[in-house]
Amino acid sequence: MEAQISLQGNVGGAVEFTSGPDWTLARFRMACTPSWRKGGEWVSGDTLWVTVRASGQTAVNVRDSVRKGDPLIVVGRLRNHIWKDVEGKMHEAEQIEALSLGHDLARGVSTFIRPARVSSRYEDGPLVPDGLADPPDEAPEDPADLAEDGQDDDDADPETEETTPV
Repeated sequence: MEAQISLQGNVGGAVEFTSGPDWTLARFRMACTPSWRKGGEWVSGDTLWVTVRASGQTAVNVRDSVRKGDPLIVVGRLRNHIWKDVEGKMHEAEQIEALSLGHDLARGVSTFIRPARVSSRYEDGPLVPDGLADPPDEAPEDPADLAEDGQDDDDADPETEETTPV
């Protein structure tokens, strides 16, 4: 049995994006802070910080759409991530493997753009390719400046690029 959950919160930092020949991974931290009315005032509870991970086309869409501070709703699978650091110490953290996510329209407006779909062998596959325990912690300085092949794409003009409807 799988544990699926939904979260509502704000993106806490920049999206980290990494990719390889047949895989993509986006990762970001999300702050979930409950609030309620007590008396005549709003009260905030303790903030829960959660790592959200997405793969495949969803990772590319996250890279291109999600920014620090954005209010999001995330639906996904709860996963227990275990790893060993360089000193050999074991660590454990819960993460969300995002199945669906989007901007919280109760808190603002958003525009939806359907990108051209790129096929992948790992469409529904693992978040991380076989043999790689965890993707590198380093993310490109500005992932939006990188083309899908990892090369700098500063010459591209997004205003003149053609898109094909799907």
